[in-house]
Amino acid sequence: MKCEYCGAEFAPLSVNQLYCSPSCKYKWYRQNPGGAKRHFPSVTFNCSQCGRTVVTDGARDKRTRFCSASCEKKFWRHPHWEHSTTRTNFHSVSEYAAYERRTNGE
Repeated sequence: MKCEYCGAEFAPLSVNQLYCSPSCKYKWYRQNPGGAKRHFPSVTFNCSQCGRTVVTDGARDKRTRFCSASCEKKFWRHPHWEHSTTRTNFHSVSEYAAYERRTNGE
């Protein structure tokens, strides 16, 4: 692979490596302020939580699933009513016993 800055041939250590050394990377970034936008392309997607269409700016925004941190928190939170009723969903033994009495018709 050829280095983006100096053009030297090198064996990349990862699939994302563009420069032969950290010094070439820093030199390229110094010569191209704001040039990082070309490394993160703009992405259009629908938020998995609210369904809103989102277009990332491409600068350093690598989001691909959620429009915000709050939507991500809401998505990954598992409310108790989505789970099957088991003993682990209750806060105390008395709460579980009350549920058993209520559902068994006692």
